[in-house]
Amino acid sequence: MQTPTQRMNAGAAAALRGAALACGALWLAALAPAAMAQPSAGPTAAQRARLDAMFAAADALDEGADPAAYRRAFEGVLAYGRTLYPPGHPELAWLESEQATADYLQGDIKGAEARLARIAPVLERAITERADEPQWRERRMLVANAQVVIYLTLSQFDKATELGEQVLAWRLEQARRQPENARASTELSAAWSNLANAQIRNGETARAITSVREAIAIDRRLKPIPVNAAPHFGNLVTFLYAAGRLEEAAEEGRRTQAMLESFLPERHPFLAVNLNTLARVLADLGRLDEAEAVARKGLDMAHASFGESQQTLSYLATLAHVLTLNGKAAEAEVLARAATEKMARDLGAEADRALLAREALAGALLAGGKAEDAFDQFSVVSAIRAQRYPPHHRERIEGEDRLALAALEAGDVATAREVQQRAQGLRLNSGAADDTAALVGEARLAALAVLAGDSAAGLDQARAVAARLDTRLGELEAGGARRSGLDRQLRSGFGWAMEAAALAGDAAQAFVLAQPVVEGAAGITARAAARRMAALDPEKAALLRERQDAALMLQTLLDRQLRLAGLGASADRLAALEAERTAATQRFAAADAALAERAPELARSQATERVTLAEAQALLGRDEALLIVAPGPQGLVIIAATGKDAAVVRHGSSRRAAALVRQLRAGLERPGGFDHAASAELRALVLPDAIARVIGKRRRVLVSAGGAFSSLPLAVLAAGTPERPRWLIEDHALVTLPSLGLLRQSASAKPPARPRAFLALGAPQLQADEAADEPAGAGVQLAAAEALPPFRTADNARRLADLPPLPAAADELAGLGKALGARRSLVLTGAQATEAALRGADLSEVDVLALSTHGLVAGELDGLDEPALVLTPAGDEGDGLLTMDEIMDLRLGGAWVVLSACNSAAGSGADGSGLAGLARAFLHAGAGNLLVSHWAVRDDLAARLSTATLARYARGADPAAALQAAMLAMAGGKDTALRDPALWAPFVFVGR
Repeated sequence: MQTPTQRMNAGAAAALRGAALACGALWLAALAPAAMAQPSAGPTAAQRARLDAMFAAADALDEGADPAAYRRAFEGVLAYGRTLYPPGHPELAWLESEQATADYLQGDIKGAEARLARIAPVLERAITERADEPQWRERRMLVANAQVVIYLTLSQFDKATELGEQVLAWRLEQARRQPENARASTELSAAWSNLANAQIRNGETARAITSVREAIAIDRRLKPIPVNAAPHFGNLVTFLYAAGRLEEAAEEGRRTQAMLESFLPERHPFLAVNLNTLARVLADLGRLDEAEAVARKGLDMAHASFGESQQTLSYLATLAHVLTLNGKAAEAEVLARAATEKMARDLGAEADRALLAREALAGALLAGGKAEDAFDQFSVVSAIRAQRYPPHHRERIEGEDRLALAALEAGDVATAREVQQRAQGLRLNSGAADDTAALVGEARLAALAVLAGDSAAGLDQARAVAARLDTRLGELEAGGARRSGLDRQLRSGFGWAMEAAALAGDAAQAFVLAQPVVEGAAGITARAAARRMAALDPEKAALLRERQDAALMLQTLLDRQLRLAGLGASADRLAALEAERTAATQRFAAADAALAERAPELARSQATERVTLAEAQALLGRDEALLIVAPGPQGLVIIAATGKDAAVVRHGSSRRAAALVRQLRAGLERPGGFDHAASAELRALVLPDAIARVIGKRRRVLVSAGGAFSSLPLAVLAAGTPERPRWLIEDHALVTLPSLGLLRQSASAKPPARPRAFLALGAPQLQADEAADEPAGAGVQLAAAEALPPFRTADNARRLADLPPLPAAADELAGLGKALGARRSLVLTGAQATEAALRGADLSEVDVLALSTHGLVAGELDGLDEPALVLTPAGDEGDGLLTMDEIMDLRLGGAWVVLSACNSAAGSGADGSGLAGLARAFLHAGAGNLLVSHWAVRDDLAARLSTATLARYARGADPAAALQAAMLAMAGGKDTALRDPALWAPFVFVGR
């Protein structure tokens, strides 16, 4: 028999599912049956048995299907109870508490609140006055759980959090007294989870994540794990996702799926729920193929279990969303249209799920070039939400953002501007003017103002919002935690401001704003690594910790303010939070100033590292030109500069450009698949006439490219015909800049006539059976999953072990050493190619360091939030991943680093910072130049290109020119089989 509040909790979970925010449905503890304890003087045994039977019959009713009948049944139970117990008896209060469930289910939330507020003190007195009857404390806790649900429904988040903390304290004491009691542990886990739900709704995201981790830690110790613990695991993924901590969310999503599959029935609905969340996380990370596979698996699982249920159709909409992002707009449109039409028939066009499906359809239409149809669909959604939702509702406001974008894509600038202004007004009036989305909206308005012909106002707005974006980005970086979701949002804001400046023809302003767009988060990662190294100094560590604490407090208060603003909190409440934020801002400013005074190198930010156009021009050589390729949120911004001239062009479509890059890359990764038409179209986008005139015939072109272009060597951009192509590398030696700050460095010194030392590592041993003399169990899986570093999960270990061997790498590295003719040469492969061997070498005299291995980008392994190179795992001496942090800790003496590594120059997910991250790490460690590959290359051809380049380098050639000559020797050589750019084009030169 269920307790009186158990029914309410189950009903609340369903009722709140639609109202809950990113944390998903509110899941409360499943409560065990509580016996009707008989007081010392009260009803007879027969009377008590009758009361129990009446309670059981009422409890068996489906309160969701017929709440009125449910109420009548429990009114009868209470009426009979009153004949057995005197007024004020706690048993009557307990019986009446079930009426609160009926109040709640029938929409009388205030009535339920008042009823339980009256009952709670009666139970609290019983705890004191009837100390020998322990059931009253348990019942008070159950009623408190129900009150938490009600407070959340009424947006009384402080009350919900306060009471949730009281329940937790009770449960902690209970667990302390009964350490071996499984039920006490289960109830403690539920208390942590309920508190987490209160905290997330109260805007205390970091605390909510901590609380739900506590619940999960308890659940993991239970044998078996109860089925109703599943939402605890899923909520952690959702909370991390809501916090913008995408890499952590992806890692936890995979772990959660494995854990759920270990204790849930085969077709339990929560298995599909978690996959659906994970698909969205992976999509936001830019891991689109993986996201698609996960979304399809979740959809298949839901369909097999429930057929064409509404839940299944919502997963269909998720898949459509992922397909849209993955360049499959046609398939996405078909699926999203089917989901939209089915939901509209079954639920009505105004249902939340139907609106989400319609938005997925509109997104697919927009990506497929049907902007007017997309605008019509977004308009329907916007009109419905304007009628149903209050002005402060986040989905209503963000729907206006999407409508404005659709209007812009359809060419209706006036409507786009009007709709975006409406969205910004809603944010301002609701107290959400400092939301990241609000900053992005302001930047979009700047671009729209210029498009509407008001260039001066648009430029002023772009400058103003860029300053605010820089402030927020600096606070985010100082906080330490990787919140890549917010980071990418902020960079999209810079993208709109950059487009505004470019459209207005302000090359100098566009130049500055392009840098955070192109460089992504690589600079943040590099500076964070430098700060971690500096933290070994106690004084610097204290300064960094104070600034980090202040930044985290500032972010917590902003998160809370925005969450409450989105739920319609009172003006007084928001004003109080604003005052707290002001104080926190002052604390952060003071901490930042103290750090800048005592350790200025640690106080640098992306804003302080930026280069102005005038400075860049002064740093360029006479025969050098600078080319920036910066995809904005809508259009492509191209900037060219020489010592005396500069130009900026904003044209084309970033979406179209990204599709062309994917198309060209797909062909380049297989011999014979080169797509000349895609290459030529991209060349026209990258080198419009105004840009080509500035670059002219300069021998050296320094390239800084972002987004999809970071995964494409510009050498393959072709003019001419498919039969007689004219490659860009024929006209210029190309230099890749991971950061424009690199312009401040001097060009590489001429190499010694004969290199002093050559060190090479490659062909790592990743599987135990690669060497017959290795003991069983050697290889990647050297420790239990729990003992591995965060990204070294068992699944990641298997992925590393599954990487293909590189049989020609040893010969390639030996060939490099021979070509260089270094005085000393050491080649380490297989079991010897370890991190410890690299760290133990004297790198100060190494003129060339070569690594022939696999390269990984951020996000490619769960929990890996920075790029890395794969070496041989060696237990305590190294996990086999040479991360950006570890690279920066090396001490190179100006060496040229050759990364003949599959994928080592690929873009990192959505922000394309993989190459930038690795390059900045090696340059920070003291490398002079780098040679890195964009895709998997045939080992013999990698050796041929590398050795030819380094041989010319050894004879004193400019490094970029040496690579250019090596490429052209293959592209125009007598061996026609080697003229395919898939074979000669993967390498790029990175340096100055």
